Amino acid sequence: MTDNQRLWLAIALCLAYCAWVGFIIVSHYARQRERRHVTTGAFIVAYASQTGTAKQLAEYQAELLESDRPVKVIALNDLAIDTLRKANDALFVVSTYGDGEPPDNGRRFYRALQQHNKQHNTALLQSLSYRVIALGDSQYPAFCAFGELLDVALQQSGATAIAELEKIDRAQSQPLPGDASQSAESSFKASTWRVTEQQQLNSADGRELFMVTLDAEQALPAWQAGDILDIQPHNANTAIAEWLNKHELNPDTVIAVEGTPTPLKLVLQTRQLTDLAGAGNKEQHILDMPLLPLRSYSIASVPEEGQLKLMVRKQYHPDGTPGIGSGWLTTYAGSEEPFCANVKDNPLCHIAQLDVPLVLIGAGSGLAGIRAQLAKRYYANSDADIWLIYGEQSPQLDNVIPAAIEAWQMGFAGLKIQQAYSRGEPGQYVQDVMVAAADELQNIIARGAHIYVCGSHQGMGQAVHQTFTDILGEDALMQLIDEQRYHRDTY
Repeated sequence: MTDNQRLWLAIALCLAYCAWVGFIIVSHYARQRERRHVTTGAFIVAYASQTGTAKQLAEYQAELLESDRPVKVIALNDLAIDTLRKANDALFVVSTYGDGEPPDNGRRFYRALQQHNKQHNTALLQSLSYRVIALGDSQYPAFCAFGELLDVALQQSGATAIAELEKIDRAQSQPLPGDASQSAESSFKASTWRVTEQQQLNSADGRELFMVTLDAEQALPAWQAGDILDIQPHNANTAIAEWLNKHELNPDTVIAVEGTPTPLKLVLQTRQLTDLAGAGNKEQHILDMPLLPLRSYSIASVPEEGQLKLMVRKQYHPDGTPGIGSGWLTTYAGSEEPFCANVKDNPLCHIAQLDVPLVLIGAGSGLAGIRAQLAKRYYANSDADIWLIYGEQSPQLDNVIPAAIEAWQMGFAGLKIQQAYSRGEPGQYVQDVMVAAADELQNIIARGAHIYVCGSHQGMGQAVHQTFTDILGEDALMQLIDEQRYHRDTY
């Protein structure tokens, strides 16, 4: 090949590369425009959701609204104030994150609405009629706080509430999405699973960490790293037997559950075992007993593995008995006992760019989401740098990383692992590692890295967020949130 031929080949390759990059950029902005476009006259269903629950409920509400009129389901951050100003009807479905904060995909919209209300006296949204559904957990002090704040801000901007703020309490018993009380055509679909393995990863009594493996009874559903599994837990068989014995009832007695004859022992699997004392119609009382509350877990695997895995910290009540969800999953559940669960889409924690560096930070059972993100990159043969900072208590009892990801470590040439042990020498938390490596964190973020944080919000999640604020500055961190490069899978 002559020098001229090599030159023309190089030019052709450069042009082809530029065309490919241009296509990617144009496609990205086209998808962004489509995501944010709202048809004139459409009924807007806007959601703000940190873990996907509010998004799921918004989609279900949109199904109920659809008729001759178009309905647009849109993340709150994708909704422009000017678009809302021209709308007539809207439903807002929002959760509350942390200590009364908006979820990450609602922060920008709420800031813009607040800013307008402070700077202008005009009734910007005077043509808008709306209602708000707020999701929260009454076990926490900031129950539905963001829903309340949004409701006030909308009224301050001139919008008219057509109904009082509706609050949905996560702490209360609820049906699993897709049960018989929901629309059969709803996108809420539960599937049936069995526990096939319960592997204890550490050797610490009283705070055992398990990797729990589930097999689906049907075709394996689709999910992505960052998604969540909502589980309908079961009572332990011993608890059911004690309850039946106390009330002198036969476990094989058949009662009709929504028209389906069902043995009593199966009906009681998912019910709160309240006392029957003074109950007239015992069968009706049993049917009226609330369901056990759902339990949500970050998924620790990807579909390429052929199984769904969870990381579960076994919890205990003050009297020493295991918690309902964690105790059942890690101890009592077996392959002979099918149960219902629902894979929940959690787009805030999806990381599509696999060719950029990734910073993973977590502690305890937060290893679940971390493992899933690593699995995604492993099966995609990504060679981008990965920096894992993981915290536990004891280096002797809690060295859980090898058992969780050992099979993949050789496949990650650019994997760096730093562990922090609060009861080690010296005692450290993940935020201490971050502070010591502040310059390195700034450098990898400047290279386009995504950040994924998984674990408890109280303590670890709050400390990590504050440390990032100290290192990067609040404005830079908010920009990362707006760019969807800072993913918080904390609970």
